Amino acid sequence: MFQKIFFVFFFFLTTVVAGCKAKQTELADGKQLYNIHCSGCHGVKGDGNGPMAKYLFPKPRDLTSGILKYRTTQGPVPADADILQTMKVGVPGTSMPGWDVLKQKDWKNLLAYVKMLSPRLARGSSGKTIDVPEEPKNKTTSAAAGKALYGNAGCVACHGVEGQGDGPAATALKDVWGNPVIPRDLTHGPLKWGNSGRDIYRSLWNGVPGTPMPAYGATFTGTQLWSLVHYIQSVQQKLPEGYDPSNPKRNLIKINSVAGELPDDCSAPAWQNIKSAPVFLKPLWSEKGEVEWVEVKALHNKKEAAFCLSWEDDQVNIGLTMSDAVALQFPVKPITNPVQLPYLGLGNPGNPVDVWLWKPQGAVQLSAVGVGTQRGGRADEQAVTGNGVYQDGRWTVVIKGPLEQRNPKATRFAPVGYLSFALWDADIPKQLGLHSFSEWMIYEMEGTPAK
Repeated sequence: MFQKIFFVFFFFLTTVVAGCKAKQTELADGKQLYNIHCSGCHGVKGDGNGPMAKYLFPKPRDLTSGILKYRTTQGPVPADADILQTMKVGVPGTSMPGWDVLKQKDWKNLLAYVKMLSPRLARGSSGKTIDVPEEPKNKTTSAAAGKALYGNAGCVACHGVEGQGDGPAATALKDVWGNPVIPRDLTHGPLKWGNSGRDIYRSLWNGVPGTPMPAYGATFTGTQLWSLVHYIQSVQQKLPEGYDPSNPKRNLIKINSVAGELPDDCSAPAWQNIKSAPVFLKPLWSEKGEVEWVEVKALHNKKEAAFCLSWEDDQVNIGLTMSDAVALQFPVKPITNPVQLPYLGLGNPGNPVDVWLWKPQGAVQLSAVGVGTQRGGRADEQAVTGNGVYQDGRWTVVIKGPLEQRNPKATRFAPVGYLSFALWDADIPKQLGLHSFSEWMIYEMEGTPAK
């Protein structure tokens, strides 16, 4: 009997110890990911005061408060799945990028560490899932009722008459920490917590905690909330064809294989049958008129890669000190697991990035290991070329570079790899540097065997 009790106790003890060790490993791995990729904005302590925070608007969220913006549940604490969804897809209209490229195990580790930063998240539990009633079938009639409700409920004060985020109160709004905030332009780009009807319904029901956006779940009926949903959808500009902000495939860039020299003009025949990939950009400092989309096509001929980049810009700027510009960023080191990616903001010490930058004066290749460290190499190491045309309110730029270089600071293309994009719009006066950027994306080279 004693022997049986001993073995039961021993099994219980070893299970508890193993569980503690697994939790410690989970938190340690999550902390490493957080420190590299998140602390630059959210701060080492999670208080929203990272070294990049002063350059960002809206400001990064204070994670220690546990007041998170988006959830599918009732009550103050979001479900784990809601926190993960925000981290995966990012927050449109802000500098928060999505991280869909990570693997499930790494998501679990990062989630555990983020929750540990806030006692509210670590100890609390999420409430019931918000009940979303059946959607009315007559959307036209519903949208008309929603338009009237939009005006009567006071939405115009912040979001404006046309939903463009320019209401009379828009410039005076602050969050619970006293930071200025801006209402989302409902007509542009993906909305902050999803574009489906159910997503918008939940956002209206819950509001946006920590901001002036109120919760309407206890104020309006389900029918009224659906009418607002349908009105919001009626004023939205259509997203690019095939673009789904919640689909990880939004992050895929296909580099098509062609024979012969790669053209440096996007109007050349080689580009015409290539489908462009819409890339959604995040602003460092959100302002009216910011560029939200860049269309990307890519080719390779087994020696070089070429990228055709096109975006709308209502004013051309080609000055020597201030000009429009676009760049591609690649990891220098081979990446076998997304956790190895450099910091999105120009890399980090020990994990450099290779930047292909185009300006109207020409293209240049830079190396960087963090913000402010970018440097150009010797003249014989400059292997990138570029050509740009501005016509009818649109820039079209081709950037080309070799698949392999002797320069140890340059990227070497693999059958599958990673890249990101950045854009400068010089006619936005408050933003003197980089204006908008993409999250890390995956490229896939056609016609090259996987290693």
